[in-house]
Amino acid sequence: MKLRPRTVARLMLPVSMATLLFTLTWSDGDAAQAPPQPPIPPGVVMCPGEAMPVQATGQYSPNTVSDITINGRPAPGAIWQAGHRSYWHCHAGGQIMMLDEGVGRVQKRGEKIRTLRRGDTEYAAPGVEHWHGAAPDSSAQYFQTSIGNTTTLWMEEVGNADYMGNDIGLASREEFIRTKVRKKADVAVPPGTPAAAPRQ
Repeated sequence: MKLRPRTVARLMLPVSMATLLFTLTWSDGDAAQAPPQPPIPPGVVMCPGEAMPVQATGQYSPNTVSDITINGRPAPGAIWQAGHRSYWHCHAGGQIMMLDEGVGRVQKRGEKIRTLRRGDTEYAAPGVEHWHGAAPDSSAQYFQTSIGNTTTLWMEEVGNADYMGNDIGLASREEFIRTKVRKKADVAVPPGTPAAAPRQ
């Protein structure tokens, strides 16, 4: 039987994720004993973003994933309501995501969006620009974890062309590099998003 490269890649990602979860399960979980992380791992080319709190269209809601346990505790995750998503960003150590409930969307810069359903996984290597969130008509709960160095650099908002699958994020990136403007004029705040607190 001959397997296509894409099939092999889809089979290897869950195996890699299971190996990571096994490793995390057997670790002692004491972060105080871990060696300090370098600001950026050697050889990793980071995106031209900025370290700051999570940037999102709509609301980012960190929430554990009770279906997955690590060291006896629910795994880290997030819930995105329909239409909500992160801005473009990258992680110094990379990020693993698996959709637990609902319908999600992910995209790496220069590639078409992927629709994720329960059990589908995505891996963004160190420095790879990407975004993730929910589909327009469904919420999404992800298991998500950064690997090693947890530095996250945030770039621009995901515009409608990228979110709807009509672009691959290159025009958006060029505009961000040129203007340094994060917010997109063509993106409406998704319904149900709480009002921002007034600035003082």
